Amino acid sequence: MGTLDGKVAVVTGGGGSGIGHGISKVLARRGAFVAILEIDLDAAERVRGAIENAGGRASVLHCDISKADPVQSAVERVVQEQGRLDVLVNSAGVGLIAPVADATEQEFDRITSIDLRGMWLCCKFAIPHMQKQGSGSIINIGSVHSRATLPLFGVYAAMKAGVGGLTRGIAVQYGPDNIRANAICPGLVDGAQTREIVAKLTSDVDGWLDEFVRRHQAIPRLIQAEDVGDLVAFLASDEARSITGAEIPIDAGAWVQLASRD
Repeated sequence: MGTLDGKVAVVTGGGGSGIGHGISKVLARRGAFVAILEIDLDAAERVRGAIENAGGRASVLHCDISKADPVQSAVERVVQEQGRLDVLVNSAGVGLIAPVADATEQEFDRITSIDLRGMWLCCKFAIPHMQKQGSGSIINIGSVHSRATLPLFGVYAAMKAGVGGLTRGIAVQYGPDNIRANAICPGLVDGAQTREIVAKLTSDVDGWLDEFVRRHQAIPRLIQAEDVGDLVAFLASDEARSITGAEIPIDAGAWVQLASRD
């Protein structure tokens, strides 16, 4: 299911400490060539090594997605070297834990430049290539915070709500060009980035994660990065050819559970 043989995928943040590495590995495993756009080259090279050791194909391009010129250059290089661009996965992102009234302008501008502006730039420069070839799939990584959030996450929630709006706009505008756009909204996904955030809230990270999974999810399982990758791979495949403009949660049922379990 969800074969990607012969497809070329760009994954921003594809070597990072969040879910990007899981997405890159799954796409390569399903047959895609994966171009990892990453600011952390060491991390990206480790992911590329893992992909190639498993028999997959990948490349690494250093790219600061908050700036137009590097994004445009990276996208054009992928198309020049691979001949096409079938899949864009906008996975790069940063977080912000602060009350709305306490966040600084610098913090707000940083998260906006990556989580929203950077996503828009990648779409802006990828879409014309997809239009020329008459097909493409864009998968934007949002969050459950786009619809329901917590104290200290107001600014982050605003960015992720913007991801949904951007995704719907692309789906409606470019559907006639056979370009699909969908957003995935992960809940609590295990990984270094998540654990760094939780460590700001408690000294017992494992205990906090265990309690969250038990109390706030319908399925008491800690979601893994490659779980998100499996959903990305499906949306990138031709089997999802009639799905566009959707916001799909992957949260083990956290959205649908009205109250926590005690």
